[in-house]
Amino acid sequence: MTKNDQGGRSLAPHGGGPVDEPDGKMLRDPIALAMEIAGGDDPSLDEFVAFRRQAIDLKAAARNAKALQNEEFRLSLSKELGDDEYDFACGGLQIMALSLVALVATWPADDLDQAEAKLALAERTGALHHAHVKDFVSSMEPTHARRLRWKRAAFSVPELTLPPAPSAPQGYSRGLANWPLERWDLVEGLPLRGGPPTFTHNQVADWVSFAKAAPDLDHLLGRARKMFETCDRLVALAQRGPDNAGELMIAAEGARIAGYLAAAQVMIWPVHNRAALALKKEVVALVNLRGEVGDPIHMQAAIRHVTADAAWIKSLPPDSRDRLAFDWSELV
Repeated sequence: MTKNDQGGRSLAPHGGGPVDEPDGKMLRDPIALAMEIAGGDDPSLDEFVAFRRQAIDLKAAARNAKALQNEEFRLSLSKELGDDEYDFACGGLQIMALSLVALVATWPADDLDQAEAKLALAERTGALHHAHVKDFVSSMEPTHARRLRWKRAAFSVPELTLPPAPSAPQGYSRGLANWPLERWDLVEGLPLRGGPPTFTHNQVADWVSFAKAAPDLDHLLGRARKMFETCDRLVALAQRGPDNAGELMIAAEGARIAGYLAAAQVMIWPVHNRAALALKKEVVALVNLRGEVGDPIHMQAAIRHVTADAAWIKSLPPDSRDRLAFDWSELV
């Protein structure tokens, strides 16, 4: 068993309990916060390296993603039917949660804590595959099966890096009521999923503002393209064997991560017009192309996974969900 926190950089707003109070500050996209170290749209080599080497607490990100999903469910139960403001507040919670999910899925598993965060979040988010009794013929819609494959690929970690699961209690063991079933319990200490809201009922206006403050998707698409081009160029330069080839490869990985995070932002923020939908389709083509280049499978799958989940954001116009069902390359 490992500790529940690794002392890294936690990129999640709080709201009384599992999430911190904003302290009067505007709610911000966690991906945008993570990208601050990269120095904007034209980072230096040192900034790319610092971005890649930053210690992000993926366990805190996973816990906050789950807490925000729970809070969105509680808020949706308490809202008045047809209350648009509550729909936008729920949408803001979903956008923030998906941004954290994208961060956890995209960031490489550098240590056991980060690997545990990925595996635990995979069990608690996205499409679920429920077990059936033996006398039940299992069947699954192709769309659901595809979403499950994307999620499993998005949160995959190298199996050989994981230690054995917690051992079963022995004859002398005590504390059986709290005996661990998993390496890390994502929902330990979080409020239950149902019941009244725990913090957003006092912050509805803040979450509505957050949901309505969509970033410049065209700018993010351009950033993703530039980051991918930078990654490929740095790899080519490193292969020539300069003295700082190792540093160039680390910077290239940082640029690749930055590209996928920008692409995730484009796919997560809700579509409200044809231009935004066209940009999302360009991201589809871009990620398919990165599959041909041979980028890490979990990064490609992370975009597919958050795109599928983003189709259910409550602030979307009623007819937008079907338009977000894209065809993807099956390279993953």
